Amino acid sequence: MTPAAFEDKLPPSFFTSLYDELGRVADDAPTTDSTQGLQGLDDPGDYQAHDRLDRDAVQPPSAQHGLPGPIAQHAYDPHSPGAHWQLLAESLRDAAIFFLDAEGRVCDWTPSAERLLGFRAEQMLGQSVARFTPVREPASAQPAAPHQTQSPTPGTEPDPSAPDPLALGLERAALLGQSETPGWQRRADGSLLWAHTLLTALHDPHSGQTHGYACLMRDNTETKRLLELLEHLNAALEVRVQERTRQLLEINHDLEAFTASVSHDLRAPLRHIGSYLELLREDLGPELGPEAQRHLETIGGAAEHMSQLIDGLLAFSRLGRAALQRHPVAMGDLLRSSLNRLQHDPALQRPSECLCWQLPPDLPPVQGDARLLSQVWDNLLSNALKYSRPRPVAEIRIGWRAQHSPNGSPETVFWVQDNGVGFDPQRAERLFGVFQRLHRARDFEGVGIGLALCRRIVERHGGRIWAEGVPDQGSSFYFSLPDA
Repeated sequence: MTPAAFEDKLPPSFFTSLYDELGRVADDAPTTDSTQGLQGLDDPGDYQAHDRLDRDAVQPPSAQHGLPGPIAQHAYDPHSPGAHWQLLAESLRDAAIFFLDAEGRVCDWTPSAERLLGFRAEQMLGQSVARFTPVREPASAQPAAPHQTQSPTPGTEPDPSAPDPLALGLERAALLGQSETPGWQRRADGSLLWAHTLLTALHDPHSGQTHGYACLMRDNTETKRLLELLEHLNAALEVRVQERTRQLLEINHDLEAFTASVSHDLRAPLRHIGSYLELLREDLGPELGPEAQRHLETIGGAAEHMSQLIDGLLAFSRLGRAALQRHPVAMGDLLRSSLNRLQHDPALQRPSECLCWQLPPDLPPVQGDARLLSQVWDNLLSNALKYSRPRPVAEIRIGWRAQHSPNGSPETVFWVQDNGVGFDPQRAERLFGVFQRLHRARDFEGVGIGLALCRRIVERHGGRIWAEGVPDQGSSFYFSLPDA
């Protein structure tokens, strides 16, 4: 059988596998001076080596392919019989190709197989496929630690209780055309490699009889090592995640206990202070002088402020534990509901001629928790009204735009702008801290929790919130929500 005739017997799937391997050819792949030719597959008992692929007749590619040695001294003739096989045998790196007869015995051992496994042709010709049965990896073998680079140490003997995987592979290849078998292989020097072995049956196109098998063995030791290292890192990460989860559960439990303590233990003294202040006013009111009256008002104001701080702290704590209920949200409806609530808030009411609202026709819908997003609108709009109070006419503008976030994902940005007192832009980040205020409490009421709540709500929705302002020239507050 000539090389060209032998090539005709190979199925297209085998060529696909070989061409994939050719992509890994190294420019400095070693070569040898002679090649053991293909043996007659139609006579499995004949293993006398003869040079069917004459190197002098097979010409290599030009020097630009970088193949060293005598093979680079000839011009490449792509029409020469067996030329492609010769180049493949000389050039494969980290892979080997060899051939078995119909009985599963080695009938051709190429230079690539010798380079990969270290065995010479005279050692391998006539050897059974059982010679390549993968050695067993003991169950005690552990992946390398993150700081180590060596592979796990496989065993040295096949598992006698398990069926021969390569023998089964031959049966599958004969039945299905191809089979794949991964496993550890031992080289001639005793070292081991993790090999992926592809067996392709060579059928007679007319009779369908199996004449032999082409075997493509790929060295995947480094890939195996990296995968096992990745598994080890994932296992270590899972342990760390479980530990952090346990710690977070403990922290949440402590936080709930603290919240209950704040709700009960701190409110009780405040209630007592308020009650005794009322008793003092009732019993001693007519007898108290102006200075004593001011002292009582100061005490009452401090108690009320403390109560507001507790309310804000509890609201902030509950928000962190509440689960998001994501649904389609009509932002236009939320905005109108918020404006309606503000109009009935005595602390924020102003004559209609002192208010100038600039509203969009409608707002786009979003995905989110309507109950929480309504709090964002309530806080931003009430702040705009509050800090515009010194102006004869409060001008408040509301708008939106579609854009891409810094990471490139689509989002919708909403904003509330006012012509109020503004703020120092150098201190803008402090606006969103818990109990942080940039204005004096005697000028504007509040405890500094509203914007902190807005930030937490928006960030839990996967969005951003920021502010721009100039002292005495108004401010603009923006928040973005990712598109569904």
